[in-house]
Amino acid sequence: MAKRKRQRTKRKAGRRLPGRQDVRISVCMIARDEEIFLTRCLDNIGESAFEILVGDTGSVDNTREVARTSGAQVFDIPWANDFSKARNEVIDRARGDWILVLDCDEVISRKDWDVIRKTVLSGRAVGYRMTTRNYTSSSDRAGWRPCKGEYDEEALYSGWFPTTKVRLFENRPRIRFEGALHELVESSIEAFGGGIVDCLVPVHHYGYVEKDRTGKMATLYLDAAEQKAAADAGNPKAKYELAIARRDSGNLEEARSAIRECIGQVRDLPENTDPYLRLDYAYLIEGDILGRMGDSNGARESCRKALAVNPQCHEALNNLGTALLRDGDLEQARDCYQKALGIAPEMEVIKKNLEKVNRALGTTSLSGETGLARDRELVANTPPDEKGDDANTSSILTQENRRGGDIKSPDKRLSLCMIVRNEEERLEGCLECVEDLVDEIVVVDTGSTDGTVAVAESFGAKIGYFEWCDDFSAARNESLKLATGDWIMWLDADDRLPVECHDKIRNLIAGTKEKAYLFVLDSQGCETVACLQMRLFPNVPGVEFEKPVHEQLFPSVARLGIEVEPTDVIVVHTGYTTTEVVRDKMERYLRIMERWLEDHPGDYVVRSNVAMTYFVWKELNTAIGHYEKILHESDCKKDGNLVIETTAWLYLGRCYMRKGDFDQGLAFLVEALKLDDQYAVTNVTLGECYLKMDRPQDSLQALDQAQKFEDQLTFAANDPIALKYCIRFFKAQNLESLGQLDEALSLYQQANEVDPTRSDALGAISTLHRKAGRMAEAVKALEGALEIDPDDPRHRFNRGTFYLEDGQMEAAEKWLRSTLEINPDMPGPYLNLGIVARRQGDMQTAEEMYRHAIEREKESYEPLANLGHLLLDQERYSEAGEVFERVRTFKTGLLDVDMGLCVARAASADLEAVRGLATDILRAVYGSGTLPMLPDGVGAPALAQLFAESGRKLLAGRVVVCARLGFLTAHLLDPASMEFALQLAEVFRASGELWRAIPLYEKMIQSQPTEPELFRKLGQCYLEMGAPEAAQLCEDQVVALAG
Repeated sequence: MAKRKRQRTKRKAGRRLPGRQDVRISVCMIARDEEIFLTRCLDNIGESAFEILVGDTGSVDNTREVARTSGAQVFDIPWANDFSKARNEVIDRARGDWILVLDCDEVISRKDWDVIRKTVLSGRAVGYRMTTRNYTSSSDRAGWRPCKGEYDEEALYSGWFPTTKVRLFENRPRIRFEGALHELVESSIEAFGGGIVDCLVPVHHYGYVEKDRTGKMATLYLDAAEQKAAADAGNPKAKYELAIARRDSGNLEEARSAIRECIGQVRDLPENTDPYLRLDYAYLIEGDILGRMGDSNGARESCRKALAVNPQCHEALNNLGTALLRDGDLEQARDCYQKALGIAPEMEVIKKNLEKVNRALGTTSLSGETGLARDRELVANTPPDEKGDDANTSSILTQENRRGGDIKSPDKRLSLCMIVRNEEERLEGCLECVEDLVDEIVVVDTGSTDGTVAVAESFGAKIGYFEWCDDFSAARNESLKLATGDWIMWLDADDRLPVECHDKIRNLIAGTKEKAYLFVLDSQGCETVACLQMRLFPNVPGVEFEKPVHEQLFPSVARLGIEVEPTDVIVVHTGYTTTEVVRDKMERYLRIMERWLEDHPGDYVVRSNVAMTYFVWKELNTAIGHYEKILHESDCKKDGNLVIETTAWLYLGRCYMRKGDFDQGLAFLVEALKLDDQYAVTNVTLGECYLKMDRPQDSLQALDQAQKFEDQLTFAANDPIALKYCIRFFKAQNLESLGQLDEALSLYQQANEVDPTRSDALGAISTLHRKAGRMAEAVKALEGALEIDPDDPRHRFNRGTFYLEDGQMEAAEKWLRSTLEINPDMPGPYLNLGIVARRQGDMQTAEEMYRHAIEREKESYEPLANLGHLLLDQERYSEAGEVFERVRTFKTGLLDVDMGLCVARAASADLEAVRGLATDILRAVYGSGTLPMLPDGVGAPALAQLFAESGRKLLAGRVVVCARLGFLTAHLLDPASMEFALQLAEVFRASGELWRAIPLYEKMIQSQPTEPELFRKLGQCYLEMGAPEAAQLCEDQVVALAG
């Protein structure tokens, strides 16, 4: 090979250039025998980058010399069939602020470097996707488009097809490539919590037209693909890449196997969230492989499957048309081409194929025979070989399985493995439900003293004995040693396997032994929870349980590369029958786990279970300590255990929420959300936190996200009904706070439909009906809530309040006092009992109740305000003034409180204080636009007149309480005024406070003893109070004065 040499200025690595202090970009590359392509790549970089780093993986040509001549730093990197590892070793040496990753056969146009710098300086994201223009003269690639002369770099080629992935990203230690082949950095950016947006600068790639992709490179890619697929068996993207690598290497049978595994994995997902892996393209790859194998029927069927997934897939329509044309079905072929062209009119390959079929139809006999039908120039669209991003393994493991098909082999044997102790009563029911399914029953007894072993033997079980040592894994592994079946299923004695699941399990074990299966654990005890558990797995060496409690198979299965799939097989768990049973088991498990942690302090999985126990028991400080150790003193993050890390952040947040520290709780919840924004429990907890912080819009957004994923099943034991209930209930509370009462009512009703055994939603429904004046509906809903939970103090309190509002004082008092029998610390009943007593004229009891409410709700102004008004009624003005001043420390702008304080100050003749209060009061009564002028040094008579006028205005507006306070202030400021006294007496009389009106009428009669109207009004008061003799005396005086 001739060496390409040219004179160029040697760049100084890492040198800042004039005018380039704005951003430092490190170009990072890996190379192997790339001297020809590398020259063009580095020439275009020039001095635009801060530094160029090239990791050489074993070149035997002049690659290193070419790189050093261009000013690049060159490092030798041993090749280990892992592109990510090689790229990360180069990135680890980078000193720039940003990383730009290129291959040696790629170029960035010189004119685009300024655009890249501006993109970086925009600060819009942590990572930027860049579209690669893969130049090729063959128009058979998916998305192929002709060159338009936009760049000099495209001059030699007719067109290109696009692929997209992140190339440009911040230089941070946690952002690194993943995946042995078609390596990507997207998932680490997302785990870091950074955003990804598009950069409009293209990468020009020449490898498809200028490299031999069937020789050394094909072997290199195949080795890497095999290694990646073996290491990540559950990753459909790895299978996709493996299929392509095998196809390009000529291994068609193995390629077909790989693409079908990929299709099965993707098809099993209810929603494919991988933007770089499309099921329709996977079917196209399958069709291409089958076509190369001569299976035209299979190729056609694959195209049809692609179209079933995506009817707008023009590549599938084109390929199906080509297959039909080769088989002589010209009319259907033309129909396919026409549909494809309608979707992608710019595709030259489709136009050419349509022209061919039209020519064929012009010379074809009615039988359809034609030589052109086998025209070798007919072109099929091939999906792109590189689409980016690896599949999200966790989402694959948590989705519903949709396997189907007949049993492949009736010879596969299934062993049931169990450990038991004193399970005589429950074991029979478990074994009865599986005896027609399993081929072998293995029961290991850990120390029974009842008839457990005899029950097992009656079912023909193989019996083993294990001396209990506080290690569930050790006991279960003993049962595995005795199993001889091809497959193992484990159950507990309190588990029940529905018979309708038997066929599903038979289908599963008829398949490959390279898979293990998750069942849905449906716990139906004192609480209903559901989660995923690995219950079915191949009986192969190395599969074993780990951890002393909450034992797990996952670590060993993962080490063996066994793929894990979820299923819809249900195991009904009946063991947690009462809260006492649950508590006893938790205490037993906790003792074992804490002893384990003494010897294994770094076991963050066990520590997570310990922390959860303390959280459930509401021992929050202890739980917090364990979660903080997981996050800051364990290898959880280093190991990339996102489930445990997410759980730790989430429950730290929930701990602080329970402590009432919502700001701190929110900070931790946000960290959990960064790791997994699709976990419904995180989102509903975040929604609850925002709700408590009075941030309804943020809360609603989080709850909407929770509702999207409310049906997900995870490895955490969650109550799915409670989750759905809380989502709707919290959303309703937010909407109620926003005044959207109809929408809130609808959601409360939905919550009640989700779980009609809960009373909260009915209580809220009752409150909303009450606010809308629909008292019959309100009472009906509240009675429903009381029927569900008759001892709920909130419902009893509301029932008493309803009676209070309806004027039924005896019934109100009964319900309110019964509330206090259940919860004597609840402040609301004391407040309302005070109101009942006050209305009944029992001022002493009213004061006692108000003070009880104040003691129990020290931060609330409402009981204080009621006490203040009670003291005014008793003319204890000085005490009332002190109470109203306390109210104003909690809340300002309350008109009744300001006017009550004004009464107290008027009673003590504190004119300066009255003047100070008057301005705010008059502003509240009249509004700022019509506020009466308050002259400096205004005296008592003028102030009295202003307050009397305010009372009249308030009375006209039916604000009776404040009107009364206005007239009372006027009377206290000018007690000699008959006008103010008469107005005040009339207000007292109208509001039913006759005992307060009578002294005023009597005092006015003393001043004007010949005024018959005063005697008449006084007589009416006596009559209404039930004093007919006094009323008759007043009437006699009216008659006498009239005569």
